[in-house]
Amino acid sequence: MNAELARFKEQMYVVSLDIKDKYYERALNKINELIQIYPNRPEIYYELGKFNYNNWDNESAEKNFLKALEVDPNYFPTYTQYALILIKDKRYKDAEIILNKSKKLKNKEDSDIYFYLGMLFQHQGNLDTAIEAYTQSLYYSINEAQIDSAMKFIKVCKELRGWE
Repeated sequence: MNAELARFKEQMYVVSLDIKDKYYERALNKINELIQIYPNRPEIYYELGKFNYNNWDNESAEKNFLKALEVDPNYFPTYTQYALILIKDKRYKDAEIILNKSKKLKNKEDSDIYFYLGMLFQHQGNLDTAIEAYTQSLYYSINEAQIDSAMKFIKVCKELRGWE
């Protein structure tokens, strides 16, 4: 890793800590500074989109996620976060297109893709298909958090179906 990339990663880490510690103004100032220095880094727009989403500004979040995808269409984390906005806005077809597109990426996380597909189908009321997607998510899970989330959502779908 070259020195400039290392510096960028360090600055992004500081931004994430500021957001975690609720130093929002400082984090936003740093993000805006980083956009000026590194306008072609999708991570910046992704972090800004997450910040917007967590502060109930879906319109700005969507704009920033789209900018991240414009800068680097192969930056996987953007796909699932953008799909979440589309699902919550009931733009199901768009969410499905985005998630299916992410399956073709080289650096993808299949567990996350299937988890969000499960969420998509669950929101549409297709509980059997949602359970299948969550089960696929389990198959590809690489850590306990992914397993726990998929199991929890499978249980919810089964309860909604009256199976448990």
